[in-house]
Amino acid sequence: MHIKIESERRRGLRIIDEIPDMPLCKIQGHNGIGKTNAIKLLSLCTGANPFRGDAAAWASFKSQLLAARVKISGLRDGETLEWDLEPSLWPDDPGEPLDDTIGALLINGRKANLRDVSEILRVHHIVAAETPQNVLAGRVLEAQKDIQGWDSQRQFRVDSMDEHLASVHALITHVSPEKIASEVLAAKEARIRATSLTERRETATERMGLLQRAKQVSDQLVEVRGQGPEMDAKLEELKNQLEAIERKKEELNNRIAEASARQHQDAEAEREFANAQKYLDRHDRAARNARIALDMLAASAEVDPERDVIDAAIGEASAKLTELTELLPQVHAAPLVLEVLDDLVRRLSEAERENLGHAALLEGDGGSTDWTVSSLREALSRQREILGQRTPSADAARLSDEIEKTRDRLYSLAQAKDTLAEFEAAESALSKAQVRLRNAAEGLPEQAARTLDDLMGARNELDQEAAKVQTRHARLTHTRELLGGGLDEESLSAELAQLCKQLGVKISRIHSQVASEAEKFEEIVRAETQAVQQAERAQQSLERRERETEQVLLQLQTAEELGWVRNAVDIAQVSSMNLEQKAAFLCSVSAQLDRARNRLHLIDEAVRGTGTALSRLQAGLQTGTGQEDAETPYDRAARHWLGREVQRWFEDEFVRKALFEGGDRVRLDAHDMSIVWVNQNGEEERRPLTGFSSGQQVLAYTQAQIAKIDAEELPAANRLIALDEFGAFLDWKNMSSLVNLLKVREPGVSRDQVVVILPLEEDRPSGHGDVPVDGQFRSLENRGYFAEELTT
Repeated sequence: MHIKIESERRRGLRIIDEIPDMPLCKIQGHNGIGKTNAIKLLSLCTGANPFRGDAAAWASFKSQLLAARVKISGLRDGETLEWDLEPSLWPDDPGEPLDDTIGALLINGRKANLRDVSEILRVHHIVAAETPQNVLAGRVLEAQKDIQGWDSQRQFRVDSMDEHLASVHALITHVSPEKIASEVLAAKEARIRATSLTERRETATERMGLLQRAKQVSDQLVEVRGQGPEMDAKLEELKNQLEAIERKKEELNNRIAEASARQHQDAEAEREFANAQKYLDRHDRAARNARIALDMLAASAEVDPERDVIDAAIGEASAKLTELTELLPQVHAAPLVLEVLDDLVRRLSEAERENLGHAALLEGDGGSTDWTVSSLREALSRQREILGQRTPSADAARLSDEIEKTRDRLYSLAQAKDTLAEFEAAESALSKAQVRLRNAAEGLPEQAARTLDDLMGARNELDQEAAKVQTRHARLTHTRELLGGGLDEESLSAELAQLCKQLGVKISRIHSQVASEAEKFEEIVRAETQAVQQAERAQQSLERRERETEQVLLQLQTAEELGWVRNAVDIAQVSSMNLEQKAAFLCSVSAQLDRARNRLHLIDEAVRGTGTALSRLQAGLQTGTGQEDAETPYDRAARHWLGREVQRWFEDEFVRKALFEGGDRVRLDAHDMSIVWVNQNGEEERRPLTGFSSGQQVLAYTQAQIAKIDAEELPAANRLIALDEFGAFLDWKNMSSLVNLLKVREPGVSRDQVVVILPLEEDRPSGHGDVPVDGQFRSLENRGYFAEELTT
């Protein structure tokens, strides 16, 4: 490869302008001419920073270099690289990557970036002044700097990743998916229990209905046996009285008709009187029927058949109905209140078991007393006992019955009021009929008129007496119908026997059985009410949780910022899952997020621990004192890593022959900074790092570094290997050995260009190419250095 460098710089900075295309190239020149700076600049062009760890040298280099243009041609496959460097854009910290701040970069004439260069070219700078001990310390320092560079951004990186993980974790845990399975089971069990109790209540309701009917029939049978015959006799007596009155009225009607027929002198007047009498009879029957209906309805509504009384009763019943309907929701809420009290008492009892009985829950305001855990639990327990004694479910049932009875009474009162209006209309019509009859009798002689008046008066008295008897008969009839439900003793006895057989209860135990089963029935009704409410709340809670779960899944499936979640888990599969499976899926994602967060913090801890371990290891290498026994796993890991690095550096056969006389199994003991190997006799030998001569160290280090470069796992298509500052450390013999090594490896690494940088010296033996010839003198005069192929 051919390298051309054009640079603009301030005084104090020198950079050679060319490295020719020679597989093995030697560059010799005056000190300070810029040979090493050229290699450092090329390292920068490939993305490495040779000033890393030396901020002062980096600041000086960056400030003195104004601009530079670098072109490398003759690369493998005919590629070319060109840089227009802009040092003013480079970061102040040599530990920061250059990336796009390096300047403009062209690969084969097309714009590119530093990441693309790493596959095409790498620059390796091997400085002979570094001993194995220094190199190891530098290698550790370099690793430590890498970790420090990461650690400088650690808080931001860790917090950012942790925030992303935590946000999704919080999104999932908000719906508590781990509780959904138990809530589904609880809702199912609540429904089953409510259904079971409803069935029990329906069965118990049917049985209680039969028991209540049996008790009613039993009571009616007792009433019928005690009062039925007497009432029947009285009704028969009243009926006979009504029939007698009707016969008397019929007789009077006939006498009135005969009297009017004898006394009338013309046929027209007779017809008018006859029609008036028929008209009176018709309205008399209508008024009598209206009276019967009114008396029956008034008896049913338990009021007198008077307008004021009926209106007052309607107002009273309406007010009572309003009061009862307003009370009903409170009674229905009682089971729920009982459940709340039970839950509070249970929680406060748990607090008491934790010795929190005297802890203040509510502080008094002014003169009021503070509420402690124990005092509040006692107050709630008393309230729960009081409310429990009210049997709210039975109260609700009784209240519903009373509301129904009040509505029935209001209906009867309304009918009585309407019938009263009909009766009043019938009375008015009857009065008009009586007036009409009197008018029709005006044509009679005086004596006949008086006779008719007497007869009409007697008739009116009979009407009034009939009305009174009819009222008593209606009321007694209503009472008799209520007595025994209108059934006679024989019918009631037969029904009671049938009911007792169906219920499996003796007739003599009907009343005690009703009382016994009524208490059980109230418990069943109360339990059912609470179970139904619990099932409804459990179902509502489950539906709410299902909606929340669907919202979380939708967000995971569609939110743009959560694409990284979808890359990690298969969200699409949830569409075919039921609620419990979706909850299990969310629990799995939540667990993965937890593990990821734990790994993140473990990695963070490991990086910081490794940095500390490398710092201790580097200090031991620099001082040559070794390292104390490790206190953490990170110290052991750091020593193990360094030992592997040393083993790789010294695994070259030539190095082992030169330094260890052909021994193998070379390793570093970091405790005392010594190299340990097994010689050809199988014996273990040990020598401190400082125990190698300078020539041995330089030669061994160089060979080890080259071997390491050859063994790299991801080699670039082209490599520039610069061996720097070897003249002061290698004598002619060792330099010849190095040249021979480079020539031996050359056929296998045709993609490499090796540059050996030497100072200009004239004290070496002649005949070995060290004394400049004419062309070299001219290059030295013009450029301060010369370049030629490396020979022995």
